[in-house]
Amino acid sequence: MQFNIDLDRLQKSYRIIQAEIHPDKFVSASQIEKNQSLIKSTEVNDAYQTLKNPIKRARYLIKINLKSEENNSTLPPSFLMQQMEWEEHLESISEQKSELEKFRLLINGEYQKNLSNLESVCDTDKNWDGAMEILNEIQFIDKLNYKIIQQINLIETK
Repeated sequence: MQFNIDLDRLQKSYRIIQAEIHPDKFVSASQIEKNQSLIKSTEVNDAYQTLKNPIKRARYLIKINLKSEENNSTLPPSFLMQQMEWEEHLESISEQKSELEKFRLLINGEYQKNLSNLESVCDTDKNWDGAMEILNEIQFIDKLNYKIIQQINLIETK
């Protein structure tokens, strides 16, 4: 399995499978068939939710390729410094909507750049330890983006 997937194809496949196994199709079936349908439908839904989200998809790929759920990866000191700078910058612009929106664009660019790096490390290099490090960075960036959005929403509701 690769990190880079066709999301449209994933969604179409998901809908086809769900149309076949959804519990609504088994209303008049035996209790065993109803239960099996519910279990299969839940498993397919869980798989779809994992595959459509790049963070969950990367975490899954790393898990099956490292055969471990342990995250032994440490972030490089340069990224830790970058984290601190971004957090301080967020705090300094917390009441300035236009600055928050500019910062969000910057952070989204970092997210996309790391996502591209993750794709290369997973699909080309098969470097799962490196993928774990990039995933940790992406998760921080994703959380920071969420904080920025929350701050923008807070300003808009005042």
